[in-house]
Amino acid sequence: MSSLTRRVAAALVAAPLFAVATPAALPPAAAQPDPVIAEVDPAIPPSIGWSLLGMSDRFDIIGANIPVDQVVPVPNGVQPTLLTGQIGSVANIGAGRVDVLDGRGVVLGSIPVPTDVPALPFEIDLSAAAVVDGQAKLTFVLRDWAQPGDVCNPPGVLTLSQLATRFSGGVPAPVNVAEFLPGYLDEILIHVGPEPTVDQQQAALDLVAELTRIYRPIPVRIGVVTGWPEPAPFGLTRRVIDLRVADRPGIVLEQPGTKNATLVISGPGPRLVEQVRLFADRRYKMAQNHWATTLSAADAPVVTSTLKRFGELGIGGQASVLGTHVLYTGFDVAAFGVGPISGAKVHLLANHTPVVGGEASLLVRVGSSVLASQPLGESGTVDLTFDVPAEAITSNVGIALELRYIPRQQCSPYADRMTFVVDPTSTVDVTPGTVNRGGFPALPMGFAPDFAVAVDQPDRIRFAAQAVNLLGQQTTVTLRPRVRPLDEAVASETGLLLVADPDTLRGTDLAPPVLPESPETSDINGPVQTTVDLAGPLGLVQAFTDHRRSVLAITGSGDWTLVDADFDYIRRLPDRWASLTGDVLATGIAGQTVNLAVVEGGTMAHQPNPGPGWQRWAWLSAGLTAAAVVAAGAVLLQRRRTAKD
Repeated sequence: MSSLTRRVAAALVAAPLFAVATPAALPPAAAQPDPVIAEVDPAIPPSIGWSLLGMSDRFDIIGANIPVDQVVPVPNGVQPTLLTGQIGSVANIGAGRVDVLDGRGVVLGSIPVPTDVPALPFEIDLSAAAVVDGQAKLTFVLRDWAQPGDVCNPPGVLTLSQLATRFSGGVPAPVNVAEFLPGYLDEILIHVGPEPTVDQQQAALDLVAELTRIYRPIPVRIGVVTGWPEPAPFGLTRRVIDLRVADRPGIVLEQPGTKNATLVISGPGPRLVEQVRLFADRRYKMAQNHWATTLSAADAPVVTSTLKRFGELGIGGQASVLGTHVLYTGFDVAAFGVGPISGAKVHLLANHTPVVGGEASLLVRVGSSVLASQPLGESGTVDLTFDVPAEAITSNVGIALELRYIPRQQCSPYADRMTFVVDPTSTVDVTPGTVNRGGFPALPMGFAPDFAVAVDQPDRIRFAAQAVNLLGQQTTVTLRPRVRPLDEAVASETGLLLVADPDTLRGTDLAPPVLPESPETSDINGPVQTTVDLAGPLGLVQAFTDHRRSVLAITGSGDWTLVDADFDYIRRLPDRWASLTGDVLATGIAGQTVNLAVVEGGTMAHQPNPGPGWQRWAWLSAGLTAAAVVAAGAVLLQRRRTAKD
């Protein structure tokens, strides 16, 4: 246990005793209210698409009675309750069904195969699914008894798409600090008042970063408000936290037992920032009273390394192959703690079923670039080293392992498959630097973990909070924003998140791709430099490189609600920042948001962002695997005919 954890734990254990001995020492708002019956909110949590959970939201099932495994990440404190999606693209299947089983082999439900319509929606109850180590393993098996079980006949093929999971952990009205943050929430609002101090701004951004990490991969919207929105913000799936400057530090739950419960975090100056450290991880679960106090806190030093094993990065993978299969893996650049990287060397180790007489091979690619290949033979091992070039580097580097196996037997049964397993001792060696395409594809690696934040007006801290929330959803590392004076932040060598009006932005030596000159006129840099009268304001979010460090500049020319529209646009994208290309996101007077490549970030096709499952690119091979298996069968059939001739 770290010294920080021991100090916080000691404070929490002592808090109830201290409250009994000296009730006058409690914060004024901490008086115990009369018992209240917890209210029930009838709201149904929405389904979360698999793409937001770091998975592909579609996959193919090829051949009857062949299990296809999918692993759904399950955040702490929740249970998957419903799987939704669509079944379609059916070929070579008579009447049949797809059984869905959990990791224990328990049948959770079945999906009828459509026979007279192109596709049908489906729902599977997951409430009985086993959850082990934060994962729910789901196995999908096609049952089509009319299909022969060998590759000389066209296999049955279908596609499951638009996959989403609904989670439920219960959202009771909290009665103590530990219950304030349930396993599932829609939104957390952090109130700082109209003129937040620097310490309130710092505490707010720290809280956004820490809560985003706690709830990942569920993309909970966590924002800062300077005034109460209308209608009232309260609700059981929405939590409100109030950051107050006060003489006595502490964390107090006001109106416990009701949906209006508010967590008040208070303290003088830096002591306010200290209180937020209770939420650095789930240690707040120890605070099982209506109040607690963090007595001291200190950040652990950032451990940086350019070399990590796959096991340390939490990545791996295995596949059962007949014909062609694409196995996806990859790594989060932020996990190295070195900031942006310009390249990576991967030493891939793997084991597979020895191939005797048949044909097997491995091809490695990143995006459309082939990086390495190797035949697979009797040794049953892979030892391969390859470089990931700078132009293929994004914050989450996805690596596709294309596996091919054609058995020797002419009409091999589908059970004759090659098993391939990635060795967790494989390594990634990264090269720090910014020699890559920059722009949005470089987010959030240029901001992990420490970066500077500057806002020209205190109430604009809410825009910085939206950026931190969205950046934190795309990395396994807890971000550490540091609020700094404008001049100091601009002069720093770390990543910079800047929220400023055009006049302030022009007063720096930064050179963003688009720089407003007036509420309606903007200078556009790049290969062609233009000054344009747009006859209206702009809301701009821009990602660019300045003196070898990443900058995310947020500005509005006349109407800052257009900046809110930019962030709303990002939230609607399937992969948030990773769905953007280029370096500029702009919303004009008509409310239409456009994504542009003016200087950086647009030199190659977009690489989707892998999540914990590292399978986000599975859509690229949708249909490809099916075609490959059919092709393999055709090759074997042709061999048999040739042999007869």
